[in-house]
Amino acid sequence: MTGAAAELDDETVKKVIRQVRFPLPKVSSTEFYFSDCNLPRDKFPRKTIHESDDGLVSLALICSFTRMRGHLCLGNVKADEIPEDTVKVVADALRKSTALKISDDGMKVGRIAELVKAEDVIEQVDTRTISVSPLEYDVKLEDIEFFFCQFAKVNSVRLPRHVTDKKLFCGTALVEFSSQEEAESILKKSLVYSGAELELKTKKAF
Repeated sequence: MTGAAAELDDETVKKVIRQVRFPLPKVSSTEFYFSDCNLPRDKFPRKTIHESDDGLVSLALICSFTRMRGHLCLGNVKADEIPEDTVKVVADALRKSTALKISDDGMKVGRIAELVKAEDVIEQVDTRTISVSPLEYDVKLEDIEFFFCQFAKVNSVRLPRHVTDKKLFCGTALVEFSSQEEAESILKKSLVYSGAELELKTKKAF
């Protein structure tokens, strides 16, 4: 089993923070496991936080998530198989984030700001989210993010799955921007991606 190095390089530190960070309201960010845009809809991390006495989540659990395993060059390991030194290295990286708090022993992480009522967050997020299609079925989340970052600050990108086959991307991405105004400005643009003219709609229309 491959573990993380004694220290993470700068690029990996950025990826780890971007992946795990719990952003404060109006902080530009990508799709994070426990972000304001993701947490209200993601039952597992929300349940984990609510069941915690101190609102903190095991860093070993976070490290076992698929994208984090990729950033850390870990194999297909479970939370209880994550090396302790890997957890400590990740904790050191996350201390660089102003939106996170790390437990004294470096084993857990949590939000600095409490999440407001889930329904209210979802409503706010939807007003600054647009649907984007048509997209190739093998499109990468990072590529969509990079494309729209040319025009506005992107909070997150989602690639919803097909209704009848959850393994397949439905061909429409949901892109959340940092404000409703930015989302509305994007809707007015004529954009071409990968040779196709994009159809841009509000999240409500999607």
